[in-house]
Parts: sequence; structure tokens; C-alpha cells
Amino acid sequence: YVDETGNLHVDLREGEADRTLFVAHMDTVHKDDGINQFKRMTNGMWLADGDVLGADDGAGVALLVHLAMAKVPGYYLFTVGEERGGIGARAAVKATPERWQQFDRAIAFDRRGVDSVITEQAGGMCASNEFAEALALALMADESLMYSPDPTGVYTDTAEFTDLIAECTNISVGYDHEHTQKESLDTYHFAALAEAVLKVKWDELPVTRKPGDNGWDYNTANTV
Repeated sequence: YVDETGNLHVDLREGEADRTLFVAHMDTVHKDDGINQFKRMTNGMWLADGDVLGADDGAGVALLVHLAMAKVPGYYLFTVGEERGGIGARAAVKATPERWQQFDRAIAFDRRGVDSVITEQAGGMCASNEFAEALALALMADESLMYSPDPTGVYTDTAEFTDLIAECTNISVGYDHEHTQKESLDTYHFAALAEAVLKVKWDELPVTRKPGDNGWDYNTANTV
């Protein structure tokens, strides 16, 4: 269903053991509406023809659709307004916080590059290293992929869920130079990732972080 803010919710959970939330945002950074014309490059890269490509986060949306079509159990949230400060995700958290407390992990596909499993964003810890390492290893079942925990995240929608959900991360999907006319998508990486995400046993990933733990010790003013 579509909520009052415009987020699209798709619930494909099959039982109480399904505790994974998948997130991608539907908005892109464009000045004009309409169909985006893209061009293929010989090295597997796609670019737009004189415009922003929109792989941020069209690539993430495509991965969520791919997972859903494969009937991977989980709750799928397609948000609005991420590029304007997480409007959709923030509204969803505020409207029904009890809904999101049902989940152990929130997985966003909205990170540049080809190797990040984000552990910190929006100024604090969002996922444990144990979780990120296990997820990176699961993705690397495809030997063409190379992932590792990355504490250099900036912000995506899963940052809004960190007080309610234990493990909140963001995974590289292969785009680069987002928000510019140089934006590209590595389609070789994207295709390999699309295969890998179907093989991950999402609900078997370890849960170590506690909701609300941002990794900061206010008594000593040092990260812990």
C-alpha cells in the first residue's frame, strides 16, 4: 500500500522469523521530469546522455524489485524524499514506530562504489562490525565481489531506523559520481550483486548492536 507520505510498502514476510526490512528511495536528483536517456559504454558502464543517470537510487529500487520478484521474504519499503533529508523514512518512523521494532535488520541499497557495507552514518554507529563482516562474506559467495565493513557512510534512509532496529546498513550498488552528469553505473558489478543478494540468508545474519546504540560514550567523550 502507499502511505500518506507517498512511501510504497510491500510486505512479503511469511512468518515471525522473517525480520528483515529492505529499503530503497524512489526520488532522484534531476531538474526536469520525463524519461532519462542513457548510453552504454564499452567497459560495462552506463551513463545518462547529458544528464544525471539516477542510479542513485534507481539501482537500489531495481534490486528491491528483483528480490521481491524472487519472493525473498521480507518487508520492502520504497521511500520518497530521501534526497531532501529522508522525508519519507522519517515520516514512516514517526507514524508507526511499533511496526519497525519487529525487525532485526534494515538493508538499504543506496551506496556509491562496489565494496561497502556501511557501519556508521549520520554521525553514529548504525550496524555492528560482526553483522557487517557476516553480510560482506555472504555477498562474496560470488567471487567477483569484494565487500568489507565501511565506517564512512554519510546518510541514507536506514539512518532513520537506528533507534528502533538493531542492525541498519547501506550496501554499495555500483554507481559513482552521483548527482552529477558524470554519474555512472557499473553494470557488471550490479549484475553480480543481483545474483548474490538472492543467495544471502538474511534472517540468519548475526544481530549484535542494540537499537539506539550509536557507539558514543558521552561520559568519556570517546567512541567505544
